[in-house]
Amino acid sequence: MKNWLIPALVIIAMLAYISSTAFEDLEKPVSCAGCHSAEYGSYLSPIDNSELPIHKNNKITCIDCHSAPGFQSSLETGKFLLKKNLVNYSLPAINTLFQVNSTLNETLGPSGSALLEPDCIKCHDVKKIVTRNPDHTKVSNCRNCHIFHQDTSKNIETGFWKLMGEGGHRNLTCGACHGNDVMQLNELPQCTKCHTPHLNGAQWGRSVCLGCHSDPHIPVKNAEFTGTPPKEACGACHNSVYQVLTVYNSKHNMLPSCASCHPKHGEKMTCTDCHTTNAHNKYHPGAACDSCHGLVTKCTDCHANPHAPLNGLPIISGEQQWSDYAAAAGKKNLAG
Repeated sequence: MKNWLIPALVIIAMLAYISSTAFEDLEKPVSCAGCHSAEYGSYLSPIDNSELPIHKNNKITCIDCHSAPGFQSSLETGKFLLKKNLVNYSLPAINTLFQVNSTLNETLGPSGSALLEPDCIKCHDVKKIVTRNPDHTKVSNCRNCHIFHQDTSKNIETGFWKLMGEGGHRNLTCGACHGNDVMQLNELPQCTKCHTPHLNGAQWGRSVCLGCHSDPHIPVKNAEFTGTPPKEACGACHNSVYQVLTVYNSKHNMLPSCASCHPKHGEKMTCTDCHTTNAHNKYHPGAACDSCHGLVTKCTDCHANPHAPLNGLPIISGEQQWSDYAAAAGKKNLAG
């Protein structure tokens, strides 16, 4: 009897000690290192933009995140981990004591693994999260945007790491411009962070760039100008046109922006969009309709350059002079 009792007492004492140690170790991240060495390494030395440091500084442990809300869920998670740790601690000692080679044949099963899934809303108030800027109402997984143990940018196509599919920013990620810190998303990036202004030495803010590149995500698709981008901005690419417009300094140069006539890149408004019949009569004194019409077909037959519409035109008064000039302009345009 005594030969059996002593080993049993030793085993009971050993198991009690191991249970106590294993239970205390549940709160220590190092207890997870045996199976999750990479995750433990990232806990000690977090990767860039990881959310782990702020959790670590607030003394939040692995089990605090990797358990569901509520006392019962936490208890179930603790029991699962304790059981796992007891086996890990006990098997080597039992194998040595009894000179056997026991292995863990019991599978932990999906229900146990599900207990360890991280649950952000255990601590973070959903009602407060969804109303934050940026809008979180349709967010299904916090880890789509927030990095913890692993940099997910190479594995997913959502959140800050979603790749732009077209345009000049093709294959860039959201984070490339906006950064990966959700707390800084209201601070929109300046285009000159990556791009040199078209005009040498220009100190353009984001608003100037967006006057032409209205959608920064697809900056050259269906460029529809917003606001009044300065003519100098257009002149950076269309220098010869800009020089004509400013050197001859016609009333067109008095308009606040090239977008006044070109609401979209490459689009041209017609003269009659702005110039009415009254204005036509005012600036063509002594002319009847048929003095010109029939001889010329459009305004630019005479006003060859809309950016300098009076350049090269004579001063004309009287119906015959209008007819003579219109006939000459018509022949010139037919010949050209």
